[in-house]
Amino acid sequence: MKSVLLIFSFLLSLSLLAYSQNRVTDTSATCIAFWKNKETKVYQIKHSKEKLESGNQKSLAEGFYEAHLRVIDSTEAGFTIEWIYKNFKSSLENEHALNSLNAIMEGLKIVYKTDDVGMFTELINWEEVRDFSFSNYRKALAEKAQNKEFVAALNQLKSIFQTKENIETLLIKEVQMFHAPFGVEYISSGTSVETQLPNVTGGAPFPATITLKLDKVTSNEAIVSINQTIDKGKAGPIIATLLKKLSNSPMENEAEINKQIKDLEISDINQFTYILQSGWLTRIFFKRTSNIGKLKQVEIYEITEKK
Repeated sequence: MKSVLLIFSFLLSLSLLAYSQNRVTDTSATCIAFWKNKETKVYQIKHSKEKLESGNQKSLAEGFYEAHLRVIDSTEAGFTIEWIYKNFKSSLENEHALNSLNAIMEGLKIVYKTDDVGMFTELINWEEVRDFSFSNYRKALAEKAQNKEFVAALNQLKSIFQTKENIETLLIKEVQMFHAPFGVEYISSGTSVETQLPNVTGGAPFPATITLKLDKVTSNEAIVSINQTIDKGKAGPIIATLLKKLSNSPMENEAEINKQIKDLEISDINQFTYILQSGWLTRIFFKRTSNIGKLKQVEIYEITEKK
């Protein structure tokens, strides 16, 4: 079942209308970057995972680290950003997946481009990111060779980070999260759009609904939300096919699969606070709830600007 949760850990992806001017009223606001060349920001990131089985708390793991951002180029077409991960710490020594990721990403420098409103467009130094990650991988492997579970988690990560596409969608999740709200006009009454989320197993995409909303606006800042929920009715047959493929027993009851689909919950809550004049984010809150069968997992990111 853990593998099912991994499969459903897809990235929020939006294709929405971008605006070239920052429009703000009592009931609407756009999120647009007005960053200056050579500006720097430091963000504190808290990443936590809570897994529960049959209603009982199974495990809680927390990781803490920093993102150091610098605008290294600014043109009419967009921005070039340098993002460096630093100071990884974890609350649990035996949280192998989280610790192995931390070991690979410590000191990692990411250089990427955005468009003129701040939407992510392209990872520039993906080969450098891959090679640096593999170098950290080898160091961590040498230090933790006696821990089989840690090594297994490292090997799984190494197998993933082989292509530019996988690195963009899986390794630099916080970067994608940071730029998700840009280029969109939000209104206080909310806007809902139907979308399709990629099925990383290669099957049909998953139907979902995304709701965008302006939660609060003042003369200085705005708080907006982007929430996403799987459409269980439309996605049910796709998920049933996937569960059958992943089942250890070919005789698993149809009733049990239907029950898992009925109880299924995969939803994202995203909230962003940003300064209207500059477009810099001051806080990001992300919560993903995955409830599949007996296993429930809640994953949270809290990203706050360090003053």
